[in-house]
Amino acid sequence: MNIDSLDPNVFAPASRAAWLKLVDRALKGADFQEALVSRTDDGIAIEPLYARRSDTTPLARRHIDRPWIVSQRMDDPDIERAFTQLDEDIANGASGVNLISKASPSAFGVGIDADIEAFAARLAASVSGNAVSLRLDGLSPAFAAALASAFATSQHLPTMHFGLDVFASKGMAQEMTESFRRLRDTGFAGTLVNADGRAVHNAGGTEAQELAVMAAALVGHLKLLDQASIAPEATLNAASLCLSADQNQFVTMAKARAARMIFARIAEVCGISHPPTAHLYMETSYRMLTRLDPETNILRNTIAVFSAGTGGADEISVLPHSLTHGIPDPLARRLARNTQTVLIAESHLDHVVDPAAGAGGIEALTETLAEKAWEIFVGIERNGGLAEIIASGRLAAMVAEAKTNRAAKPIVGTTLFAAKAERSVVILGELGPVAECMGLAPVRLDEVAA
Repeated sequence: MNIDSLDPNVFAPASRAAWLKLVDRALKGADFQEALVSRTDDGIAIEPLYARRSDTTPLARRHIDRPWIVSQRMDDPDIERAFTQLDEDIANGASGVNLISKASPSAFGVGIDADIEAFAARLAASVSGNAVSLRLDGLSPAFAAALASAFATSQHLPTMHFGLDVFASKGMAQEMTESFRRLRDTGFAGTLVNADGRAVHNAGGTEAQELAVMAAALVGHLKLLDQASIAPEATLNAASLCLSADQNQFVTMAKARAARMIFARIAEVCGISHPPTAHLYMETSYRMLTRLDPETNILRNTIAVFSAGTGGADEISVLPHSLTHGIPDPLARRLARNTQTVLIAESHLDHVVDPAAGAGGIEALTETLAEKAWEIFVGIERNGGLAEIIASGRLAAMVAEAKTNRAAKPIVGTTLFAAKAERSVVILGELGPVAECMGLAPVRLDEVAA
């Protein structure tokens, strides 16, 4: 058959009106909205069909000339074992290391608790000569200073995300300002402060609430550092946006893209005509992990990484699938790492900048989510800022209401297609207590469902 000889008009022109007629026939009297329109936890409607968008600009990662950073957690309380894991991670595909303090709200029962000077010196020696990015999560400004000092004689400084966050720790505003000044002049590429919304997500909040708290944290840091005569552009250039990625593919993609829109809007309000590109760090969701049938968490993590990567994350960290049971073993850590490396090395997800650009459904969801988050953010600022609503308990109440209002959904392996008998899970040790952040305690959806 000669394809060139086919009549281009063999198919009738497509139109929304013709499609709606076919839909009406298929629904057989059922209501269109109830049958085909779903809603996010923020009440945002997701229609079944959208027109292509041609008026959009791709929302790019900060560094589009290389893949996102495959960040592996260094969080084992056993320091010797943690350094063994570090060597394995770097040798087998990790391009970033996320150091998790025992006190971090992202520790989830694990985390490092070691002598500052000795640990910093050993870490610097271990990663010397490797092109890795280091991220500090919940570690003190004193540790950040010690680590910077440990690298002082190194010929090749790593990319460093120091993770200063005045909202994750109480009473450290002055210390953070002083640390920002000192660390800014050390010569490290990377970021200094975190604008983090993950605690809201893991406590049961909505996507818009998570984005709003991220925005409020960023503005809180801008205000604090502005008082110390640090220009807004310098703060934005040194800021890392931190969000959770879960198994809801399109919503996670839209959330990542909305974060960039909100960052650009804040820069615009600050009077910055050419704002820097935000550094976006995403961690797979703790609240989506199940204790029953934990292997299903591998699938959830895969969708979460796909969504974060195609949504434009600069750096992604995967919580091992067995974390709900205890300290993950080497296999669980390897699966967490390889979830990312397969999607980069074999699926080439990093080759296209913002593949969702122009997709009508994701563009609409991105914009609506950004608008909803901005509305909540404005309300936070109107009521005194993030520190005030944390102290007053209003943030916790807002998130608790969202958790209560969330419609119950099936959880595979827990409430849907549950295993007749649970398999044993290999772990290296028991979990410790889980830390709160901003007055919020993390909760897993399988605990609520049970």
